[in-house]
Amino acid sequence: MRHSIVALSGALVLTAAACGGGGTAAPSSAPAAAKTSSPAAAASAAKPAASASAKPAGPASAKPAASGGAQLTPPTRPVEFVISTAPGGGSDIYARRMQAIIESQKLSPVPVTPLNKEGGSGAVAFQYVFDKKGDPSEIMITLNSFFTTIIVQKLNFKATDFTPVANMALDPFYLWVNEDSPWKTAQDFINAAKANSLVVAGTGSKQEDEALFRRIQKLTGAKPFSYVPQSGGGQVAAALAGHQAGVVATVNNPSEGKGLYSGNPRKIRPLCTFEPSSPSSSTFSSIPTCKSQGLDIDDYYIVRSILAAPGLNAGQQAFWVDLFKKVYESSDWQQFMKDNDLKPDFRSGAEFEKLIADYQKLHEDIAKEFNWVQ
Repeated sequence: MRHSIVALSGALVLTAAACGGGGTAAPSSAPAAAKTSSPAAAASAAKPAASASAKPAGPASAKPAASGGAQLTPPTRPVEFVISTAPGGGSDIYARRMQAIIESQKLSPVPVTPLNKEGGSGAVAFQYVFDKKGDPSEIMITLNSFFTTIIVQKLNFKATDFTPVANMALDPFYLWVNEDSPWKTAQDFINAAKANSLVVAGTGSKQEDEALFRRIQKLTGAKPFSYVPQSGGGQVAAALAGHQAGVVATVNNPSEGKGLYSGNPRKIRPLCTFEPSSPSSSTFSSIPTCKSQGLDIDDYYIVRSILAAPGLNAGQQAFWVDLFKKVYESSDWQQFMKDNDLKPDFRSGAEFEKLIADYQKLHEDIAKEFNWVQ
């Protein structure tokens, strides 16, 4: 049984048929949401990845011709690569890896520097980039809070107001517990959640992590979770590892828990993955699907996308699309996706614009479902 508000429907994953933060706060509980249903889509149908052996690109020149005929217009000032969550979360990890590839392959004629602008469940970063209209030196990595925060906080702009660059991957969720937890399966977790109101943590408030926990709550008949928001996925993992505020579970992405899972001693471990099939990466290959353990959710992912400040001209936008296509095709990024169980999914142009519009609608429905918009 699935609920359409958090389903990556065919309109999302199958687009064109080709193809985390607020500060720590007190625990809160949300009421169960109204029931909806629709078909879910499998991530395996997403666009195939480019070859991992693709040649690295050389340095960007002043105005080289793009394959589509547009002229690439590089920025002339140092670039801020804005991250809406605190250091250590998925967005931070991915942005810094992308920046390292840009630097090592000399893809930009000017420095590209990651800049963490956490706060307000991402609102601080989004407003910062929005206010830089027409500035090609401002780019941003996004996650699903890019949609929920703008909607819930009723900010004076929409996701579609920014200059679209590219989607780089789809990021799955895992159900994580502390290493010393008595729970061995998702069903163990469900049974405990039905018996007691569990304390859980996630990135930000009224964002994708909380939405997934509310969905679990509704689907299983669990008692309302006491949700503790954190400023990023790194802080979420640390809260679980240290039992901070009594946290017993999270739904972090693989990269956010990998360090504490593969370290010695191990601090946390995933019970299952919210994907249609088990991961293929060596680190997580033994993890079963949540669906196989009685938690029937396998259709919601975080989009790992790049957007730029509003109002860029065609040449400025084309430069960034071309650059991030080269990042995506690099052997470094291809291996990074494999190591962190990311689903390869490059989209630009009309395909990416449709993805943004579809996610905007999806998260408007999520906000209504959980009574996040008054």
